[in-house]
Parts: sequence; C-alpha cells; structure tokens
Amino acid sequence: MVPSCNQAHWKSDIEKFNTDTSISDAKITTVYSYGGDVEFWPKKEDPQACWAPAKDTCNFTSYYDPINKKAADTYSNAAGVSQIVALLDARLDGWNMITQYDNNDACNFGDFYPNLNNLTEPQLGQLAKQTASLFCEDDNLSGVQIDLEPYQDPYKEHLEMFVKAMATEMKDDTGANGCKDAMHPGGRTTSYFTFAHRTRPTFNKEIMGDNGYFVFSGYDLNPKNLAFEYNNVTEFGNNLKSEIPEIRKAISDGKAKFTMAVPIAASCHEYEHYVPMHGDGCGPACQPWDSGVKMSAYVQELFDIITAKENVDLFTVKEGGQFIGLSFWVWTYDMTYPPMKWFNNLFLPATPSDDVLTILKKELPKLDGK
Repeated sequence: MVPSCNQAHWKSDIEKFNTDTSISDAKITTVYSYGGDVEFWPKKEDPQACWAPAKDTCNFTSYYDPINKKAADTYSNAAGVSQIVALLDARLDGWNMITQYDNNDACNFGDFYPNLNNLTEPQLGQLAKQTASLFCEDDNLSGVQIDLEPYQDPYKEHLEMFVKAMATEMKDDTGANGCKDAMHPGGRTTSYFTFAHRTRPTFNKEIMGDNGYFVFSGYDLNPKNLAFEYNNVTEFGNNLKSEIPEIRKAISDGKAKFTMAVPIAASCHEYEHYVPMHGDGCGPACQPWDSGVKMSAYVQELFDIITAKENVDLFTVKEGGQFIGLSFWVWTYDMTYPPMKWFNNLFLPATPSDDVLTILKKELPKLDGK
C-alpha cells in the first residue's frame, strides 16, 4: 500500500523498482492507494440520530478525498503499474479504541465511528450503493479494498452484509453505478482485508461474488498484548506457519481468489522500533520497544516459509489458480496506530529498505508458475 501524500516521490520509488532488471524483472503491478473512509454524521438537532437503529437524519456515507483521487491518478501512470485499488478504511470499534487510549478524543468529534451494527440491512445496501457510485466515478480505479475492522463479534453479521452488498454494487451488472463501463466491462473488484483464521469456508460463496478476492493478513498475527510488543523473527514465522492452514480452509471451495498481505516495512507487531507518542494517547502502550532486528530479517523469513516445498502449491501464481500474488505493507510516510489522525504512536521504518527490495527482486520470481 502507498499513501496519498508524497505521491510523486513514491511513484518514483515504485518505478525504480519496476524498471530495475539487474536481479529479476519482478514488478509491483497493483497499487493499493488510500481512498477514504466510512463516516456517520448526525444532524445537529438530533445528535443521537446515528445510534441504533439509525434514523433518516443520520448521514451515513463513504468519503473519497480529492487529494487521494489525485494520488490514484499519479500512481496509475507509474511504469509497470497496471491497476489502482482504493482502500476504504474505518474502525467499527473506533470509540472503544479511544477509550482504551486515554479517552483521547482530540478533535471532540464524539462517537462518529461507523458501527455498522447501527444500520439496518436496507441502510447498509444504501451505503454500499453510494460507496460504489462514488469510487466508480474515478476511471483510474479497478476496484476497492474494504478494510473495515474488526471482523469479529459483535460486528461480523452486519460487516458481512455490507461486504456482500459492496461486491454486488461494484460488479454492477446493470451499469447503474458507473462501475461497469467500456474501460471495465466486467465491473470493478471488491477485495476484503481480513484474517484467514476468522473466515469460514463458505464466506467466498456467500459473500464475495464473482469479482471478489481476499487479502489475508500475514502480519500482526497472535499479538501478545495491547502494548505493541514486537514478535521476534521466529515468533513471526511460527505465527505465519500456523495461519497457512487457516488460509487453506478459507479457500477450500476451490474458487476463492486471494493475496496475502506481508510486512516489508513496520506493522504493529513486526518492526524495528516502536516510539510511543508524548502526552495523552499512548494509553496501554507507553513503553517504547526496539526489536533488535531489521525488517529484512522478517521478509527473508516470510519467503523461506512460503517457498518451502510444503507451501509451493498454495503460493504459486498460475493460470486459473487461487493465489494472485502478495500485497505489501507498507510504503508510506508515517505508520501510526490507532488510525485516528491525532494519534502519533510511531512504528518504524515506514518504507522498505534497499535490502528488503533486493530480497523481493530475488524471491518473487519463485512464486511465478510460468
């Protein structure tokens, strides 16, 4: 994933990687560029309008930032890049996170976070249609990745309703949403970021539709606590090994397409350094951590596992296959968490090192089934 800020700089870095054939011709062909989020806003005269069940005076909507739209246009012209996918982001439990992290509601927004449980099924359908129509106005986009978290009780049921509605609206059989057009005759894709161990085998058939695919997380697995304590390289590898059978179960229908998201820069539990913010906001995570290893060690461990003999069948890109490549986290200017913009708990590094990019050039061709 790459961010909306500094897009010219990141475009240059991607082009440099894609055009460098000194080791291999491996390329980054899809850019996941930040698009926007889902927001609930009640009218002033009815501040509880978005409480369950939400009233008509609740403005539940998705937002596509104009700056992010410009970023998508910039990345679409990068050498070697064939498609742009916009990320749709939100925490369904955002208010709970604020209370955990020192009740730090810095912008005094109150509970504006989009708990989809507050919407009825027809309202979720309206939100999906609005979201699809909004993002499909941008011809640069091949699809949307839904990164609404967490996929766990009590949010699972309504989150599934929304993902299913999004898959239908983005495929857009009638063309009513502008997703199906001359440039995109099959409509647009809906990808869904989640954990395989939380995904039942029938999810693809019941929810994802013909144009859907999974992005299974290969990082931040089995976190130790809320304090962002790191997983060392061995722990990272063991967590990934334990997750691979869950991926097999989740795609056992034989039809589900998937990528696996892997860390090439810092995640919340695989990193070089964690630097908590000063003042209110670090909550239960005010202790800094230094993992003592470079991100390149995590990346090499990753490839050692997925290219092992017992996993070659799962992680090979081939015609008609289910695996469609790796998704890389992250290539950005500032990796922080919680995701609200006023938090500043830093995870470093935020961009892949030259050593990491060299490993990618060396190892990625091993996943090519040609």
